Amino acid sequence: MRSLILYFSTFIQILLLFALNPAFSKDSVRFIETTGRAVIEDTTEVVTARRRSLEDALYLAALHGGAKIKGFSSVSTDTSIQENLVVQPDSYILDYNIISEDQTDTHFIIKIRAAVGNLKSDSCENQGLKSVSVYKPIISIHPNVPYWVQPLSSELIKAFMSSLKAEMNINLTDFTNTSLNQSELKSINDEFDYTSLTSGRSRTQSGDYAVVPSIIIDKSTKLVGFTTFNSLEITFLTNIYEGASYSLSSSKSKTVEALFKSSGPWRNINLLLKSSRENIVEPILLKASEHSLDVAKDLICKKINSRVAINNGQIEVPLGKRHGITLSSLAVTKGDQTPFNIFRVEKVLENKSFLVPLNDSVEVNKFSGKSIQFLGKM
Repeated sequence: MRSLILYFSTFIQILLLFALNPAFSKDSVRFIETTGRAVIEDTTEVVTARRRSLEDALYLAALHGGAKIKGFSSVSTDTSIQENLVVQPDSYILDYNIISEDQTDTHFIIKIRAAVGNLKSDSCENQGLKSVSVYKPIISIHPNVPYWVQPLSSELIKAFMSSLKAEMNINLTDFTNTSLNQSELKSINDEFDYTSLTSGRSRTQSGDYAVVPSIIIDKSTKLVGFTTFNSLEITFLTNIYEGASYSLSSSKSKTVEALFKSSGPWRNINLLLKSSRENIVEPILLKASEHSLDVAKDLICKKINSRVAINNGQIEVPLGKRHGITLSSLAVTKGDQTPFNIFRVEKVLENKSFLVPLNDSVEVNKFSGKSIQFLGKM
């Protein structure tokens, strides 16, 4: 009877632990403070007691992040039924810092602050400000298209740019009068280049994105029975490059067909299927705006990555307010002793941020040159 009461008492305590936990979610990162204790069985085994108390604190922190509770029954040889309860953490310890250690005559006590949860990899959780430079579009128009199609490309680019500028989370720089020459920009040092020193070069900074839209307009001809259908085939292709390195980050494309003429032995059908320029252009402009929205969504959802630099003992990254970084934003790198090292933004400038690690006992210089990723919404 006593064991049964203990069983239900433990079960109720665990349920209360999660019921009073206001917002644990396996898709978020939370900071938990817990205290672990271990009995010092022998004065020569203090190191073992310290390790066990740390394990106890980490286990409690993991439970605060969520748990899987499983129960099962077992029958012993005397046919009595025993109820068993298994509690397993449903989240991970990403990083932790030891706040205090204390030793009494009988116990070793450790208090920690841990980052608990799971880091998403696929969902769009990094929504925030993205700085984008749009370079000169690449236009390709086949000579066999109707004469009135020539100015259409300008209208399509205008619709594309208008839709992109309307996005609240995009800080747009218009370089549409300048062609993007990646190899030239990567090879030239602005400090010794005449053009850079006099008129300046249109560059995309580290942490920003360079966008090059392309429009290909061609004529498509299909024969159905005795009738020939002539359509415009318009392909929108936009390449997105990472700033400074100008390496291809992603591409978005959309193709649309618009019937503009039919010819066959039935005059009435030909007249019925004939479309005016306005009726053809309007839906195509709408597709250009839709393509722009696809590009904007791709940009907004991109992870914010950078490289760590150590200057005067401080952790710096070349990303700041213009990249959507705010005070107390979190960032992660791959860890050695833990899965990740967690950082918090302590100071943020327009194009630079200063970070501090959660674990203040780590050697700062070991992070130099490491890749770091900023987390999205917590």
